[in-house]
Amino acid sequence: MHEKLLTDAGLTQNEARVYMALLQTGKAQSGKIVQKAVISGGKVYETLYKLMDKGLVEVVVENGVKQFHASDPKSLLIYMDEQKSKLMEQTKKLQNIVPELQKMKEFQEPPENVYLIKGFRGIKPIVYNIMQEAQSDAKIMGVRSSKSRKFNIFWQHWHKERIVLKKNARMLFTDRDTEYWNFFKDLKFTEIRSTPSLSPSAIMIIDDHSFIFSYDQEFTCIHIRSPAIAKSFSSFFEGLWNIGKP
Repeated sequence: MHEKLLTDAGLTQNEARVYMALLQTGKAQSGKIVQKAVISGGKVYETLYKLMDKGLVEVVVENGVKQFHASDPKSLLIYMDEQKSKLMEQTKKLQNIVPELQKMKEFQEPPENVYLIKGFRGIKPIVYNIMQEAQSDAKIMGVRSSKSRKFNIFWQHWHKERIVLKKNARMLFTDRDTEYWNFFKDLKFTEIRSTPSLSPSAIMIIDDHSFIFSYDQEFTCIHIRSPAIAKSFSSFFEGLWNIGKP
């Protein structure tokens, strides 16, 4: 368990094994460390020196022989604080160059394409960015309340951000009078209707972007960037909207 926590904190498996071995044995030569940590003899010095750089291992020379010992375990907290500071610094640097990287992507990205995206981390920045840049109302069909609560919470947060930006949306539910339905019923900049007899896939159209969502075990999205396909989906949406029940 301790070894797993150390690797989660950023140590390699060899580093975690060597550090734990030194905590248990006290001062030791490399040969003893190899036996206790069960690592390759060819990796022991490389691992020890990396731990020394992290401030987690110290070395003394006695009678011409190097002896290694683990630093106070509180050094782990110091190491973690240093990693946090480095991460914050790297994040600030990335924030400065993200606009430039986005321009590079926009320049190289073809006008029409299809993408398969999996997981919240991949889908979230795309749907938030498209919503923020939207020039037209969002059209969403195939909305159902019965999917996992984590997906409903995700979209509730997305729509709250949409409301802050005063972006309009029309939504077609495949069910009604549920807690999820009621959340949207009185929401500003939002119109909802239901088409319980028709249950298309969850589809969202914003400008030239069409999204087809799947809510099985993993959150999956097919993102289609095409004016023609967005127009086709929009026409289908309008047909359903006209027969939908307010």
